[in-house]
Amino acid sequence: MDSWQKIEIASKAVAALFIPIALAFLGNQVATSNKQRDSEMKFVELATAILRQDPKTEQTSENRNLRLWAVEVINRYSGVPMSNATATALVENTTLPQLSTFEQSTSSTDPSGTWGVVFGGDTTLEAAKFEVTKTAQRMGIGDAAVFRRSGSFRSVKVVVSRAEAEDIVGKAQVVRPSSYVVNMSTWCPTSEAKDGYFECSKP
Repeated sequence: MDSWQKIEIASKAVAALFIPIALAFLGNQVATSNKQRDSEMKFVELATAILRQDPKTEQTSENRNLRLWAVEVINRYSGVPMSNATATALVENTTLPQLSTFEQSTSSTDPSGTWGVVFGGDTTLEAAKFEVTKTAQRMGIGDAAVFRRSGSFRSVKVVVSRAEAEDIVGKAQVVRPSSYVVNMSTWCPTSEAKDGYFECSKP
């Protein structure tokens, strides 16, 4: 056995030993990152709830400090920091708008206020049910719903904003590159609940 053969055998042995370790490490890193993101989102939700309360009802130092904390959380985790003027207004005399208010203000461009991420199309309901549970969980988007449209059972994750849909389609395309975003108000304007799926009317 020459030296090159020995080197080849040794390299294969090293690869066989370290590749599973590396994969396990990367998997753990991804899981840790997902947990951290979930935790950050919970903080943002709490901060948003605090800032939706009227600051004028209880103008105490404790209330002001709590609103300052909420602004700091949103600035740190939301990805879109507030200006100093906006932050001051939220702490002193302004509340965050409710989601319903935002939807009403954008109703001219998004009548239904709902968007969907289509990540599968199947000829049978059974196959689609697998997609909206197991495949959706692999994507990290939670359970989805089945919509029957144009004779095909489509796997769809329905959300309330375009921004959320864009975030989800990025996750979905890692597993299913053909995934895409639709406006539910035009893609499936009305639907009827059936046994295990929703039947879309014709646009």
